[in-house]
Amino acid sequence: MSRKSAWMVFALLVFPAWLVGIPGCTYLKTRTPGERITYEEEVGQQFSLEASTHFRWLDEPEVLDFVKDLGHRLSAHLVGTPYEYRFYVIRDPTMNAFAVPGGYIYFFAGLIAQVENVDGLAGVMAHEISHVEDNHFIRGQKKMDVANVAALAATILAAAMGGGQGAAAGVTLAQAAQKTASLHYSRQFEREADRDGLKLMREAGFDPEGMVSVFKRFYAIARVNAADLPPYFYTHPLPAERIYEVEGWAKAMPAVHRAKPKLETQFELARITARLRTERFDALAISQQGRVARNPGSAKEKFLLGYLYLKRGDLPLARRYLQEAFDMDSSMVEHAIYLARAYHLSGNLVRARELFDLAVEMEPRNPLTEVYYGDLTAQTGGWLEALHHYQRAAVLNPRSSIAHARLAKAYERIQERGKSYFELALSDKCAGRYSKAVYYLQKALKHLDHDGRDAKLAKAELAGMGVEE
Repeated sequence: MSRKSAWMVFALLVFPAWLVGIPGCTYLKTRTPGERITYEEEVGQQFSLEASTHFRWLDEPEVLDFVKDLGHRLSAHLVGTPYEYRFYVIRDPTMNAFAVPGGYIYFFAGLIAQVENVDGLAGVMAHEISHVEDNHFIRGQKKMDVANVAALAATILAAAMGGGQGAAAGVTLAQAAQKTASLHYSRQFEREADRDGLKLMREAGFDPEGMVSVFKRFYAIARVNAADLPPYFYTHPLPAERIYEVEGWAKAMPAVHRAKPKLETQFELARITARLRTERFDALAISQQGRVARNPGSAKEKFLLGYLYLKRGDLPLARRYLQEAFDMDSSMVEHAIYLARAYHLSGNLVRARELFDLAVEMEPRNPLTEVYYGDLTAQTGGWLEALHHYQRAAVLNPRSSIAHARLAKAYERIQERGKSYFELALSDKCAGRYSKAVYYLQKALKHLDHDGRDAKLAKAELAGMGVEE
């Protein structure tokens, strides 16, 4: 089995098995809503700890912060939800996404790279959130043979993680799909998630047609070449009649009256970054160069090309295209931020500071500006000033992995080792690296005042992950 196939099988089988196999049949013994929610949280905690050691996580802010922002924009419109939603991105080209009891939502970079607009991504997100809200994993557990599912998960996990030829022998994607028929959501559950997801999208100001467009794209891939079928199709079957039903619901909904969230630029950055981490750079750069050639008057296309070169480390080309984009449209705060970043990395600190000041003036509460401004001041030896910027970034976006990582570095430089470990733990937790977060929290407790505020926060973080001190 190829590595890619192994990962696809892993996505298809191991996750649903973990959902139902970790605690056994505990759900059948719970009686009150409070007991069920506690049980779901325990499942989510155990899963997140285990999964954190098996995946590569994508923590670049352009992707991770965008996905979290999108998810929380949607979940904010849930009425009376008992869940605290958490969103993560897996660095893998597979077109997949899944939800775990307790409100843990996972997106693969390959899905973000292939979805064509922000409404489409919001549609997948709303659908997954609805699976959690409607308790589909737990309700479905009653009908499953937990022991068999857990045994199958262990076998596939061994193959996916390189358990040797014996473990992988005879296991193919088609066989895996056949064996996991019992893990698919029932038609009733899919119908509920479709309907409730569409309602949630509309409440949050997104176009419900976005969900329809994504489902149609997956279905088109399946019809052309079943071998390229996205794993999402296996775990969320999309027969034609279901798509027509969703399309009918979407068209019957009243028009969206709220102003659509202005996420288009952030979506474009997330999408091209996801492609950068799952595709060959040369092919991606050639594709973007072609878009610039076909649209020479587009500041957006030049900005994205300059951004690609910036990520690649080609600073002369990054400055060229980012400057051209900025000259064409200086009203976009992203144009100022990344041009400033390019000048900073090129050594022109004066011009970089001017552009960061402009970015702060344009959007005073942008956490990424604070992170990069902190980097600029740190380079000139002003670690206390850098610390101020990083702290502000973490206040503006407490879920930002990069903000906590930079805080950890700043605390290390000013000899605050306990706080440094604590911020490293928060950074890893925000990115999905739960096992590393536990490690750094335990190290932080060795350096913090046992009765102090920071130690209490560290203990609370461990408890929140279901880990004893």
